[in-house]
Amino acid sequence: MPDWTGAGAGSLFSTINPFPLGANVTYESVRNADLNTLGNAVSSLDELVSKLATLDDDARNMERMAWASEWRGENAGVTKPVVERTANKFIAAHEQAQSLHSILQSFWTDLYECQEALERYEQNAEHWGARLSPDGTIRSAEPPHITLTQARTVDLMPFGESVPPETLESMNVLAHEIARVIEAAAESDRVAARELSTLMSRSEGQFSAPRSPTMRDAADAQALEDARAVVDIGSKEDKTTADWRRMGEHFGLHADDPLFAQYVIDSLGMDAYLALGQELDYAATELASANVDIESIRTGMGNTFVTAMQPPGTMETHPPGSPAYNAWIQDTAEGRAYQRRLDALNAIGTEVPYHPVSFSPDRRIGYDIALDLLEAADLPVDDQFFYQLTSDLIDLELEHPGAWDQERYSDGTPRDVRNDAVDRLLGIGARNNPEAVTAFFDPDGNGSGQDHVGNNHLDYFIGEGEGDRKPPRVFFEYSSTFDFSPGSPGLAAALETAATGLTPGSQPGPDYTGHSPANARIAEQVWNTFAADPSRVEADNTFEYLAPTLGHIGADYMPDIYLAANGIDTGTAEHRPEFSPLRSERLLREIALNAEANASLTAANQANLQLTIDQVISTQEGGIPGMRSSIEDVSRPSGFISGIMAEARASEIYQSQMESDASHNAVVDTINTWTDRALNVAIYQGLKDYPGLASISDAVKGDVTEIIFDLFREDNSEDAESEAMDELEESLNAHSNIARDAVASAILNNDLDLTETEANSLKNGAAERVDTGYRLGNRPLSPNAQ
Repeated sequence: MPDWTGAGAGSLFSTINPFPLGANVTYESVRNADLNTLGNAVSSLDELVSKLATLDDDARNMERMAWASEWRGENAGVTKPVVERTANKFIAAHEQAQSLHSILQSFWTDLYECQEALERYEQNAEHWGARLSPDGTIRSAEPPHITLTQARTVDLMPFGESVPPETLESMNVLAHEIARVIEAAAESDRVAARELSTLMSRSEGQFSAPRSPTMRDAADAQALEDARAVVDIGSKEDKTTADWRRMGEHFGLHADDPLFAQYVIDSLGMDAYLALGQELDYAATELASANVDIESIRTGMGNTFVTAMQPPGTMETHPPGSPAYNAWIQDTAEGRAYQRRLDALNAIGTEVPYHPVSFSPDRRIGYDIALDLLEAADLPVDDQFFYQLTSDLIDLELEHPGAWDQERYSDGTPRDVRNDAVDRLLGIGARNNPEAVTAFFDPDGNGSGQDHVGNNHLDYFIGEGEGDRKPPRVFFEYSSTFDFSPGSPGLAAALETAATGLTPGSQPGPDYTGHSPANARIAEQVWNTFAADPSRVEADNTFEYLAPTLGHIGADYMPDIYLAANGIDTGTAEHRPEFSPLRSERLLREIALNAEANASLTAANQANLQLTIDQVISTQEGGIPGMRSSIEDVSRPSGFISGIMAEARASEIYQSQMESDASHNAVVDTINTWTDRALNVAIYQGLKDYPGLASISDAVKGDVTEIIFDLFREDNSEDAESEAMDELEESLNAHSNIARDAVASAILNNDLDLTETEANSLKNGAAERVDTGYRLGNRPLSPNAQ
């Protein structure tokens, strides 16, 4: 990072700065910073500003009287300018003192607020299930009090002490909040030091008017100064290693500042900015040899691109195409500038931005470079920009069928999925902005009143109409024919994210509030679309690759699967889909043939059984008869789903997917992921108010994974393979045992005083109904679905 302590700033700032000169700002340095010296300097400047205010007024009056008088002649011609210069020095002294006071006052306030924030985190760390030590170390509040670093390691490598998933997530949230505070203190320190340096260097020891009267003005001035430097360097034909390093520093400092981002892209032009991104790739080898952090530069450029493409409001207030959005585009300078950027992106989108040599193997077009930058960014893509750009790409492929057939990327496979720009953009949105893909696919559209904008995006991507999307093709040279590409991973990720509200493989945390109405609507349409014709996801069919996605959606809405397949409602969520009661079983049986879908549905089904039984016993409604009836209600559909999954696992199609160790281990990973997901969703969505629920988290995970899969992860020998299949065939016993254990665990957790007969009545009720449901599911098709 540049050193802003030159030109006299070091001697001025280092004497009052609570941070050691040149040292990194850390938790301890912020927490323990002595703000007294800085505060005294602010107080002294406050007094000085008051005194200089009087001199300022006198100087202005003196200058006004000198020029307003009838004073004429040679002496007047010489003396009046001297009076003016003298007056201006007093005026500049006042303005400079005001600027110094404002900047240092803001610096002191920022650090004081940061210290208060850290103190609150230390005092309230228990809220996050953690303890926070004076050196910033985060430990779990409950024994064995392991650190966050240790907890993260255990989460990745299953050995040693661990913490519940919800506690780990809370500790991560606390760490993020602390990092945000430390970054704020460091940013304030950087801006203050640099502005004082600029002020001293500009004045050269003399009084002069400051360029930035406030800290905000200083930050803006610095951002513009660095933006101009990036434009100057970016416009050079030949760039040195030092040039790239300097641009990287500026991107790192200001990429999230709209003033910086818009100036850089507007001044260079969108085509030149994308060409700069492509040029970075060409220079990568040389820069890497000089130890330049290429990925940091690429991330900074990506973040700058994201920041520049941010309309105001949201998809709810200003959906693209609405009167409110159009008015902003047409009637405001900011809106017109944004539209120019978007138009420029679409203009260069199908062209190659950078031509270093007459013949280059790099055939990436402007859209490809833009997507490269979005992938490199760690800021979320704006929801309106995502909607608009995806819509523009769809319009392009409708106007020019086969637009993505050209092989611009190649990973050695018959079809590199990165060539499909639409699918790639959907995947980017799924990974870094779930709300954006949810808004894009919401069948009810976005906005309200006159600003409502509808869409048929789900129909376009998964429908069967003549105008709906056809998967990109791949040209097979050996036969001179085209064939469909092997799936669209971006669409798969986007549909799962939009239907569940969570990115694939992620876990909900303390801020999780459950499925939104839009999530439920999307889940309903996606599920029912394929339930209408499950053959579309059969092996070797166009949408085969969506079988795991449908499995994940079903796993996330397990109570609604129960209702659709068995007519028994155990759900408590506020927003729920209506899955087809007549066709869902057929779809379940089809996707159960996919190993990943089967594993996620199995895990969620078993975890849901545990959680619901715990809830029933926690409420203790209706005494023993009432509890047994409620337990039977959830056990039967759970057994039914278990039977369907087991029947599928016995098929040749399923077994062919399980021939390798990697396949077995992938199933174990899926079981773990979806057990955690089911637990965390239940805990954070509303069941956390039931006593004992969180305490069974680890027990549930252990029961589900160890009974069926974890035993075989360490030894996938031929004998273990056979033993694993035997265990799968005995899944009825395993599932019945889970039901019995869930009842026993819930009785223990809720400290119920039941006789052995009463306890056995509840256990037997669960096991018997699991058996009934399982036998219905473990045959080709139940009577309800025939």
